[in-house]
Amino acid sequence: MAHQWLTGWWNQGLNGNRRQRQRIERYFDCSWMSVWGDQKARISSISPTGCYIDSRFTVPPEGTHVREICMTIPGGELSVHGTVLCPTPGVGFAVRFADMDDETQAVLNRLVYARA
Repeated sequence: MAHQWLTGWWNQGLNGNRRQRQRIERYFDCSWMSVWGDQKARISSISPTGCYIDSRFTVPPEGTHVREICMTIPGGELSVHGTVLCPTPGVGFAVRFADMDDETQAVLNRLVYARA
């Protein structure tokens, strides 16, 4: 159920598949800033353009801008921000990354495509 967004609208489209980027399913610790402060969670799926955050207790509404998503990846930490998609209360939510600099985009590309 945690990957409901993978089988929902996110994947539908031409030939039944809207995915435009490679994705890996692997856990990374993360934290993100909610209206209630710093939230600890984990990322269970990531692509160069977004991720799925498992967050049982705090799930923001669709369209919310999430800032300061800090993830621990091999080689260090990475900080991104983006917009909430497909929230599922008690499970988690997808995030589409926004306004990344070239270096951050390159790190995400290496992370995802090196494991593809």
